[in-house]
Amino acid sequence: MTGPVTPVWRPFHDEPLFVPELLHGPDTVPDRLRTTIVDYLTQVAEIRTAPLHTCTAFNALHFGFDLDRHGYRAEVLEPELFLHISGERPDRPVLPVGAFAHIDRGGRRSLLAEVVARYGADPAVDDDGWTPPALSGAPPGDPDSAGARIGQERIVLDVEAFGAPLTAAEYTELHRLRRRATLLDHRGHLTGPVRYPPGPAARDDIALYTAYLLGPARPLLLGGPLGGLLTDPGDTAVLAAAVHQSMATIDALLDTAPGLLRWHGYTTSQDRFDRRRHDGWPGLAPTAIDEIVRTLSRTGPQPRHTGVWPLLAAHANSRAAGDDDPLDLCAAADVVLHTNLAAAATAAGAPDGLLPGGIHLRVDDTWQAAGIWRAQREPIPAVVLATDPRIPLGLGHQPDTPTEPPLTDEPVPTAEPAAAPDPAPGIPPAADDTTVGPDADRTPELVVVRDSLVVYTAALRESHWDDGTLPLPEPAAAVLADGPILLQLHHDGDILDDTEHLQTVVHTGVALAGITWPWSFYPGIKITVAVARNARRISATTRLLDQPLPFGEQYRWDADLGILAAAIGAETPPPPAGPGGLPDEPLPDGIPERRRGVPALRGLIIAALRRHGATGAFGARRLTGPQLLAALFGPDLTAPPLMWEVIYTCDRLVEAGRLTREENTADPDRPGSGGPDTYVWWPDTSGRRPPGRAGQVAAAAVLAGQIREHWVPPFRRLLPAGHQASDGARQAYAAWIVEVRGSDADTELPAGYTFVRGMLRGAPDPDDPLPQHRPAPQPREGPVPAVRARHPG
Repeated sequence: MTGPVTPVWRPFHDEPLFVPELLHGPDTVPDRLRTTIVDYLTQVAEIRTAPLHTCTAFNALHFGFDLDRHGYRAEVLEPELFLHISGERPDRPVLPVGAFAHIDRGGRRSLLAEVVARYGADPAVDDDGWTPPALSGAPPGDPDSAGARIGQERIVLDVEAFGAPLTAAEYTELHRLRRRATLLDHRGHLTGPVRYPPGPAARDDIALYTAYLLGPARPLLLGGPLGGLLTDPGDTAVLAAAVHQSMATIDALLDTAPGLLRWHGYTTSQDRFDRRRHDGWPGLAPTAIDEIVRTLSRTGPQPRHTGVWPLLAAHANSRAAGDDDPLDLCAAADVVLHTNLAAAATAAGAPDGLLPGGIHLRVDDTWQAAGIWRAQREPIPAVVLATDPRIPLGLGHQPDTPTEPPLTDEPVPTAEPAAAPDPAPGIPPAADDTTVGPDADRTPELVVVRDSLVVYTAALRESHWDDGTLPLPEPAAAVLADGPILLQLHHDGDILDDTEHLQTVVHTGVALAGITWPWSFYPGIKITVAVARNARRISATTRLLDQPLPFGEQYRWDADLGILAAAIGAETPPPPAGPGGLPDEPLPDGIPERRRGVPALRGLIIAALRRHGATGAFGARRLTGPQLLAALFGPDLTAPPLMWEVIYTCDRLVEAGRLTREENTADPDRPGSGGPDTYVWWPDTSGRRPPGRAGQVAAAAVLAGQIREHWVPPFRRLLPAGHQASDGARQAYAAWIVEVRGSDADTELPAGYTFVRGMLRGAPDPDDPLPQHRPAPQPREGPVPAVRARHPG
């Protein structure tokens, strides 16, 4: 006996599926609702030619992708609000994935489309896929004379996003655009120079699309259900938090959906992947993908970086005459996704991380050239080998990571405490730490001073923020390596962009210079810094408080209250109550002094696990002791005594309940196979919060009391054939559309729809208990013209 089949949600027939639970985070979504959302998005992913992205999944839920129609409804979305694309400008602003576009060739000749994929197309990538190492993981584009960054991109558009198949007029317009190659190339892609916005988010489509929705597309956003779920959608901070939270929830639902495969924002179904791997595409046999993966695995004396797009283009260009182009239109995004998934499966399935011939394959850049893969022969650094090969590290671009020229991997001891060596001579035990309190001038506070390790805390002043500097006490400056230093900045409770998280800085003897401080840093915020002797990487972190400081919600990190109060012109309040942070739990009896670890490293270790740890079930993050040492101080540092201090500190965190430890026992059939123990950080005590979603804490605080619970937002519902909306529904719609889109909005309710007012879930409309439509009068002359005809394309 089979269970009942859950009907798939139908936009404009059923109540909106964009519900308040999406604004509370993935853990609050009930199982039944989760199943409904995932089933619908899985169906969308199945019927669309292009893969589903987090941004297009947001569009499907919010704007309503009609499975029967195979597209969105232009008459409801108002194409006048879309991004207009024409050939007037030599370079365009970035078009993030998810953006609706109006491709205009002049007059009434136009096409509507949705951006479904975006890749870098730097001309430095050779036709055979070879990529200059410095390009892999690099910020997109090069600065022009005005300081803006401009680079080449390939934008994949779905011109059938508003109904498939295309009409004859739409097909003719598409053919003309491709033939003339003024806007679209011969494959129907939008290629050419792009002007990137200032800031670090040029590669992040979710961040770019969110900014677009909150900016130019705000009327389009408010015309959907999200605005109706908020008590004050006009509050910019509340609306921004709602978009961020709903994006994060949808992303997490896709991550955990059974039967879906993900590749850095893009999604396809397992069934579709299996079919493609067996049958291939028109014009591209499945064996071609295998050949491309083998090409990606090629290397030489030096690590080789290879781009995916040139290899796919070479196969497509060599197809037999008359065969379809597998990279035509949005099918290109499908082929790219499946190729990267096939390469990822090969890399992740390699025994001990090595392919035949001792080659390590990993993705190094997921955006440039549709994906850049890095192949390298042994020896492989332990931290690189142990990091999931599906996580891009940008090793080619990082000048301070010793990956080019050849890498060496110094042997490290196994992390079994019973076999730990004593600290080397000259390194005093933990009891001999030198601790110096802050003086009246608030100089950096030294917490730990040892031969191989210095830890200090500094409060950021306004001058430090403006000048991009961080105070550097003399003991820390004395152990630093010469030359550029990589500052690894963790902002507890928030996620920094990669360009903020890792910064190349220089030291002047009294300060680190060249730092770009994130905007969420404020005067007085305390930063704990760990410096290891001869290391080229410095780890620094802030500490998130249990409660915000008395000055306001935005001051959520530990700070020098005197500096902060002086900067904002406030009176100095009493210190906040509560312990805040990790207390020094009493250690069990019998632990030798040398194995008590370094308490000052605790926050840095947890921050390193959260940022660099391999992701596991329920958001757990895992790293071994050697990997943690590399994450804190760089992979080139060989310091076994310091590594043991890290391991002992992890052991104390295990005893305090902040981490768990997984023993890596040896395989009896493989001598020497026992490796370092793995330390695991869990997001919370239940182990259920998704990874990398710390920003949801701030969003939840902003949204508190701002969401209409159990509320069905206003929406337009399709009417049965032969019916039309009542006068009351038309008047209600006119008032609502002016409210959300402004006085210039078209107040005419689209033909064939009625308007349903917002209401409590399960309650009838209090203003009109009867259905808001009536049989339509028969037209006097011919049929009513379709609304679609008013918007060419």
